[in-house]
Amino acid sequence: MNTKQAFDLLILPHTSNEIWTLAEFKLKYNSSMKSHAEYSSTNRIHWNEVAPVHQNNYVNDLLQSISDPDFTTFDPIEQKLFKKLNLSEKAVAQICCNNARELISVKKAGAGRCVGFDISDEFIKQGEMLKKAAAVEIELVCTDIYELSDVYDNQFDLIYITVGVLGQLQDLKTFFAILARLLKSGGQIFMYEMHPVLELFEEDSGGTIRNDYFNKKPCFEEEFSDYFETETVIKKPSYWFHHRLADIFESMISHDFNITHFDEYAHDISNRAAFLSAQDNRPPMCFSLIANT
Repeated sequence: MNTKQAFDLLILPHTSNEIWTLAEFKLKYNSSMKSHAEYSSTNRIHWNEVAPVHQNNYVNDLLQSISDPDFTTFDPIEQKLFKKLNLSEKAVAQICCNNARELISVKKAGAGRCVGFDISDEFIKQGEMLKKAAAVEIELVCTDIYELSDVYDNQFDLIYITVGVLGQLQDLKTFFAILARLLKSGGQIFMYEMHPVLELFEEDSGGTIRNDYFNKKPCFEEEFSDYFETETVIKKPSYWFHHRLADIFESMISHDFNITHFDEYAHDISNRAAFLSAQDNRPPMCFSLIANT
């Protein structure tokens, strides 16, 4: 075996009988050592590859339908809770707004100033096309949420967080500190998210638990099927972060958020758990939460 071959395989003594490639070793032991910026850079590249796939899957059709005055992305849960929150003329920010179709729905439902933040240049471009087609005035900002300018501090009555946002975030405590900055006194957070319990299961495991709910290591994914266009493989890698409900609650409580509503549901909003939706006995698949400053 030459020198290069010697370093291409690693045998871990004492603690494991496994033989890993060097790449696998780096993935396991280095993935949790990256900075916010390194994770964000990887995920930005990933989402920029996803955007044109979604353009062809549904956005081209959406450009034709979003001009309807009654257009909405809200399901019955969101409709009920937004009615409770009373959107009328409120300043709303959406975090990780993707192509802004949900934020456009917020604006059409009567909100005042609406600002969407997202890390993907390409999804922001889609959002600009959709807002033009919808003939609504919203602001779209391409940014890493961890690097958000303080010009947005104390600007919003409501922050809207939807499916898949929390899994993009390495550090929840810093994230909620930023949200506390953005909100006016008496402002609120409305979250409608996939349930962290979903991450215990894999499609080929059915109802059998496959993953550890208490895992704190970032998940590295590459060459993964798109969640809308399942026949299309997204080649650029991404990082995903699992957070327990306790992590979410504790991060909010530590920044003096008062949780006034929480509920769990047996339907899937992630577009990844149809295999669980078909079962008679289902785990919680999503949740809603409202919190006040």
